[in-house]
Amino acid sequence: MFRQSLFWALLAAFIIVVTGNLVLFGKIDALPIPVADRINMAAVVVWLMTGVITLLLLPFTFKPLFKPVVSIIFAVTAVATYFCWAYGIGIDQDMIRNVFETDSAEVGDLISPAMLGVIAAVIVLLVLFWRLPLVYPKGIKGVGFRGFWMVLGLVITISIPWMQYDLMAGTIRNYRYLRHDVAPANWLVSTGKYVASLTRAPLKHQQLGLDATLEPSSKPRLVVMVVGETARAANFGLDGYHRNTTPELAKDDVINFPKLSSCGTSTAISVPCMFSYETQSNFDVEKAKYSDNVLDMLARAGVKVYWRDNNSGCKDVCTRVSYQAVEDLKEPGNCDKECFDKGLYYQLAKDLPAKPEDMLIVLHQKGSHGPAYYKRYPPAFEKFKPVCDSNEPKDCSEQALTNTYDNSILYTDHVLAQVIAFLKNVKGYDTGMLYLSDHGESLGEYGLYLHGAPRWMAPPQQTHIPGVTWLSKGLMAQLDVNDKCMQQRADEPHSQDDIFHSLLGIMGVKTKLYEPKHDWYSPCSGLKVAANTSKS
Repeated sequence: MFRQSLFWALLAAFIIVVTGNLVLFGKIDALPIPVADRINMAAVVVWLMTGVITLLLLPFTFKPLFKPVVSIIFAVTAVATYFCWAYGIGIDQDMIRNVFETDSAEVGDLISPAMLGVIAAVIVLLVLFWRLPLVYPKGIKGVGFRGFWMVLGLVITISIPWMQYDLMAGTIRNYRYLRHDVAPANWLVSTGKYVASLTRAPLKHQQLGLDATLEPSSKPRLVVMVVGETARAANFGLDGYHRNTTPELAKDDVINFPKLSSCGTSTAISVPCMFSYETQSNFDVEKAKYSDNVLDMLARAGVKVYWRDNNSGCKDVCTRVSYQAVEDLKEPGNCDKECFDKGLYYQLAKDLPAKPEDMLIVLHQKGSHGPAYYKRYPPAFEKFKPVCDSNEPKDCSEQALTNTYDNSILYTDHVLAQVIAFLKNVKGYDTGMLYLSDHGESLGEYGLYLHGAPRWMAPPQQTHIPGVTWLSKGLMAQLDVNDKCMQQRADEPHSQDDIFHSLLGIMGVKTKLYEPKHDWYSPCSGLKVAANTSKS
C-alpha cells in the first residue's frame, strides 16, 4: 500500500495542504469567532483542499507524470507560502501578473537567506520523494481503478464541507480576503486566470481621440511627468508626515495634492490605468493593451512624447512612443547592478529637439521599490538611522525599516527638485512638472509588507499616494491658472483617473474625451471644484 502511487497522491496532497496553509491557519486563529468554529474551519479547509488536490493528482498517477507534477505543485506552493508569510501578501491574478512582469533586479531583491533555506529544504524533500520506488496501476484495470477512486474521492471530499456549509459560507462571506491564502488553490487558480487572459484572441486595436488637436500657444510647452514607484503619502513630508522627507520640494513652491488615491496597488495595474481613458472602476489591463492611451493621443495631436525608464518597463503604455532605459545611457558611476534615479535627468537637455516644440517627457522611477529599500538611494541620503540593510523586513526593527524607507523618499525629493531645476533653466519653453506615485507600500501595518493587495481590501498605506506639480509663470499664464486656484483644486480628493485629462489639459490638446472637471490644470475662471473628483 505504501508504495502505491494512489496512496502517495493522497499523502502528497495532505502534506502540500498542511504545510502550504500555515499562514491561512494563523489568520483563521485570529478571527473573532468561537474557538470551536476556528478549529472546524481549519479542519474543513484541510479536508476539502486535500480532497481536491488528490482528485487533481489521480489522473497523473502514471510513471512519467506523477513525480514531476507533485514536485512542481509542492515547490511552487512552498515558495508562495514563504512570500505570504514573509510579506503578509495574498495571491490573486494581479499578484501573478506582477511575478511574470517583474525584472531580474527586482527578483534579486527578494532573494534572502530565509528564502534560500526554504528552497534548500524543498530540494531535500523532493530528492527523497524521487527516490521512492512507487508502483503504478497499469492497463485498463488501472484506468478503472483510478476512476473508481476519483468518484469515491469526490463524494468523500464534498461530504464534510457540505455538513459544515453554514459555518463556511458565513465565514467566507465575512472574511473574503482569506481565499487568497488557501494554498495551493490561490496560485493555481490565479495562474490559470492569468494564462487565460494571455491566450484570449487578440483584440482589434482601438484608436481614441481621433479628433484631438493641439491648440496654438504663445510658446512651446515642455512638461516632465515623473511616475513614482511605491511612495506612500503617509511618509511624504508635504502630506504632513512628522519627518521632513521633502525638504527640497518645500522650497520650490510646488502645489501638493494631499488626497490622492491610486488606481491599483501594483505597477502592472496602476501605470497603464493612470494613462488610460477608462477609470479605476472599469479598467481592464488586458483590454488596455489594445487601446490608445493618452500618450498616443498626445503624439497624434503633435506633441513630442518621450519615455525614460528606470523601472521594469512601461507596462505597454509607451509602446508607440520614443523609449529609453536609464541603464542604456551609460552614465559614469550611476549604474552597478542597477541604476539610481538620478539617471532619469542625466543629459536630459540632449533629448530636446533642436527647435523647441511641445514636448512631454515621462520619467519612470525606481523610487522606493522594496523590499531592499536601502538600495534605492546613494549613501549621501542615509539621513535617518539606523537602517535596515536587509531584504527581509521582518529581520529589522520597525524603526530601522521606516528609516530606510524614509531615506528613499528623501532621495525622491532630491530627484524631483533636480527635475524642477532643469526646467527652470531650459530656454525657449514654458515648463511644468507633475509627479505622482503608482501605488503605496505597507511597512508592517496589519501584518502586511510591500504592496499588491487586492484593491478592494488594500489598506490606505497602499492606495494613498503623494502627488505634486510645479508650473513656471509662463505656463501658468498659458493655462489661465494661479497658485490660489491650483491650491483650492489640489485640496480636494483626487485619483489617478484625473491623469488622462490633466495631461491633455496641461499640453493644450482638445478632444471630446476631455473632461475639465478632472483636469488639475483647467482654467480658473469660473472654476467649480467638485466635492470629490475621484471616479473610483
